[in-house]
Amino acid sequence: MPKPSTTTASGITREAALIFLLSYIVVDQAYSFKMTPTNLFNLMNLASEAETTLKSHVGLIPHELIETLAKQFIETQHET
Repeated sequence: MPKPSTTTASGITREAALIFLLSYIVVDQAYSFKMTPTNLFNLMNLASEAETTLKSHVGLIPHELIETLAKQFIETQHET
């Protein structure tokens, strides 16, 4: 079975962005949280935002954008 592509001609896929978000949050930042439906929804929205932004802004560095979005997610977790 072929492996799905994580990149497109104009950036990365939403799935790849979600994987990077989760990896950055849990592994790099050592941040743990419950994967509730609300958190999954929020992470999927951030991944979609990353995909859309990268498609419309040539020259952005994907991991920098996704790290910024991940930090926003972590900050919102501290507020609740």
